[in-house]
Amino acid sequence: MKSFLSMPEDRRITHLALGKFDGMHLAHKELFKHLGESGAVLCIESSGELLTPNKELYCDKEMIFVEFSDIAEWNGAYFVKKLKEKFRALEKLVVGYDFCFGKNRAWNAVDLADLFGGEVIIVPEFCVKGQGVHSSVIKQAIKQGDMKNARALLGRYYHIQGKVVKGQNLGSTQLYATINIETSGYVLPQNGVYASFTKLQNRIYKSVCFVGHRLSTDGAFSIETHIIDKDFMAEDRAGADSKIDTQTDFKNMLVSIYFVEKIRDNKVFKRLDELKVCITQDILRAYEILES
Repeated sequence: MKSFLSMPEDRRITHLALGKFDGMHLAHKELFKHLGESGAVLCIESSGELLTPNKELYCDKEMIFVEFSDIAEWNGAYFVKKLKEKFRALEKLVVGYDFCFGKNRAWNAVDLADLFGGEVIIVPEFCVKGQGVHSSVIKQAIKQGDMKNARALLGRYYHIQGKVVKGQNLGSTQLYATINIETSGYVLPQNGVYASFTKLQNRIYKSVCFVGHRLSTDGAFSIETHIIDKDFMAEDRAGADSKIDTQTDFKNMLVSIYFVEKIRDNKVFKRLDELKVCITQDILRAYEILES
């Protein structure tokens, strides 16, 4: 990760996009279209729940990062001065219409044009079917379980990544085997069951994912995914394919879960056999959704 404050003076970059870029959504891509071959992105990072911790995966331009807390006290003129000092060949800045900067966010995109002196492109609000594309809107959709709307605004399936952790062991013995993950920093979908895709070992499988408290067993919060793809088989062991032991084969592995559509809310079941019947229905519904 390249740091704005510690990087040496740069004489290559001529175009620079400025913003938080949380989500790397469709509106951000509109900004990036204005960057030339020698363009880069200055990402102003902030704390809290994020849509896209790994922003570099979604942009083909060089990305440079700076913590908001490190520049929060700067006034507008000083911010622009530091930009010019770091990027000696800078000719053009690209920002969204709602871009604000400086202490207390007191300077806006128009002020930036006055202070910079060079070309400043202010990109207007980008909409999808009349809805403005903003990280706050996407976060709200995810928290409400509206993964279809989140996908429409992101331009991709929303996903989270986490490390495989040990579960209850009920799945493999009394219900359905699941891969349990532990993650932090992401905006999590509303509690419930989702049709999903799960990526592990560089392969993507159809799956059904649960997010929430296990109301019917120990009450603990969990994120767990059950692979429903028929191709989910282990590498040849002892001369023949065998079902993967999710508790041991993928321990500490990084797994990504891509949320496609919410199937149902979290529910309480008095008996495990009732829960299993419901999960069976969830699997069938998830398969229908993913096949379509």
